[in-house]
Amino acid sequence: MTSFLKSLAKVPMFWVFMAICLIYGTTSLGMPAEIDRYAIVTAVGIDMLPEEEQYEISLLTFIPIAEQGFAETYKVVSSKGRSISEAIDFAGLHLGREIGLSHVKTVVLNQEILNENLSKILDYLSRSEHLVSSTKLVTTDASAKEFLQAAQSLDSGSAIKISELINFNDEYIYATDSSFESFFKGYFGPTRVSVMPFLTLKSSKSEGLTAVGDQGEQNSGEQSAQSKEIVNNGDAIIFKDGKQKVMIDGIDMKKLNLVHGNFNIGTIVLENYSDDHFDNATLTFEIVEKVMRYRVDYQNGIPVVGLSSRLVVTLSEAENQQGMVAKNIEFDSVDQKMLEAIKQKVKNLMGEAIVLMRDNQVDICDFYTLLHNHNKREFSHFLSLLDDQNDYLNRIVFKVSVDVFVK
Repeated sequence: MTSFLKSLAKVPMFWVFMAICLIYGTTSLGMPAEIDRYAIVTAVGIDMLPEEEQYEISLLTFIPIAEQGFAETYKVVSSKGRSISEAIDFAGLHLGREIGLSHVKTVVLNQEILNENLSKILDYLSRSEHLVSSTKLVTTDASAKEFLQAAQSLDSGSAIKISELINFNDEYIYATDSSFESFFKGYFGPTRVSVMPFLTLKSSKSEGLTAVGDQGEQNSGEQSAQSKEIVNNGDAIIFKDGKQKVMIDGIDMKKLNLVHGNFNIGTIVLENYSDDHFDNATLTFEIVEKVMRYRVDYQNGIPVVGLSSRLVVTLSEAENQQGMVAKNIEFDSVDQKMLEAIKQKVKNLMGEAIVLMRDNQVDICDFYTLLHNHNKREFSHFLSLLDDQNDYLNRIVFKVSVDVFVK
């Protein structure tokens, strides 16, 4: 051992390493823990106060408490400022800690703020080196502060967290996913279109994916609680040039996502269906697999876009006027007539989605990039012949084909 230490002492890098440990190690031991220096923020809410010409920033902060039994404690802190950066600085003063954004999962925007150019409002947060580009963006009909207060009780006392509600949108056919990256990709892209989920805050029972929290208020020594629901119906707001263009409900988002193919799970419902097995029944099919393919041709200078959808479904429920017929329906209950009815239903939904995009001049499925990448010269010539190039969707011919298989 002695010979090893003597040989180690002859190595110059050993003394360099020891010097680094003495200089920086001693300093680090004397510094306060970062957990006492930074406020850990998991969600940010932004409200505009036009009367005061200020922004109100609400922060859902996680406060670590050293105990034998670890418990998560969340608190909503709000502050106002003439800019978002100033409001965040004031929030740090209120907390007595620096505001760290590296743990932020969600940014909530009040609906009233959407008439402004969101790219300018989100500029400060998007340039933060700590905020990741995958941070979710959400809009709500309540104030962002109230929304985070409901989320506070969810994160503190519920197995369902607000981040799980948002991540659900990335999978389900009725909904959409949105992040800083996807918002600015659409904003700076050729279509200038972005999509953002819209969640509502209600005190009564509602349909959709909900999470419930209790907000307690102290009054004259008595405790009263008001139940709040964060409701996710799959609704979304479409932005063009960073400003709100149109609001779309979950049913229309389902149609659009069938065209886009941007989903993993979902259902197709046939209503008032009759055959040898069913009489005026409502049939629900679960989508277990999907493939979406696009084809582009030009005929007399007009682009023809072929949409080919392949769906694998399983019949999960059947209900008639008397109630539920059966669950786990046998395979032989699905015949060719039923498959043709599903095909026609999907075609109709996709057609309605195309009409919706045409009427509002919002290329949500980004056909612009598809046509540009297929043949730039032909597409540029096609655009040059249009009186209004923003109306190119109304000049494109769409052909839809659907194949449905049963698992």
